[in-house]
Amino acid sequence: MRTIHFLFVLITLNVCSQEIRKVDSEKSFINYAGKHFLHKWSAENNNISGLIQIEDESISDIGIVAKVSDFKSGNSNLDSNSLRVLDALKFPNVIFKSTTISQVNGQIAIKGVMNFHGIEKDVSIIAEIAQLDEVTQLSGEFSVYLTEFLVDRPSLLTRKIDDEIKLEFELYFN
Repeated sequence: MRTIHFLFVLITLNVCSQEIRKVDSEKSFINYAGKHFLHKWSAENNNISGLIQIEDESISDIGIVAKVSDFKSGNSNLDSNSLRVLDALKFPNVIFKSTTISQVNGQIAIKGVMNFHGIEKDVSIIAEIAQLDEVTQLSGEFSVYLTEFLVDRPSLLTRKIDDEIKLEFELYFN
């Protein structure tokens, strides 16, 4: 009987030590920036969806979804061309799901799978982590390469845009 009671208490503690937090889409954003030899551009998405799971006061899992159509540059012509180039009707979302996470000294190393343009690629991200009352903040930057996701890079004056796209994020979870 004591063993059953002990197992029940242990299971209850494990369940209680897990917490799910949702992205605060009012504060969070993901920004991407690209270059061509003639100009630079960027676009921001302020409509992020996602969750983190916290176990024993550490993040154990992350999932993020961003619609391609929600990235806005302030230039409607650029935005519509981006939607066409990225096949946004066929591949409407960018999805990231963590596979392993480790936290050290205010930073978090996240390995996961990014699904973009119908292609899944392993991605490694180092982010800063901050705890503000009941809010967990993750911020950082990393790069992806369009050719790895089979995106046909557009050309201007016979020269293609740069392959590297830099992503910056600031995510708040409460």
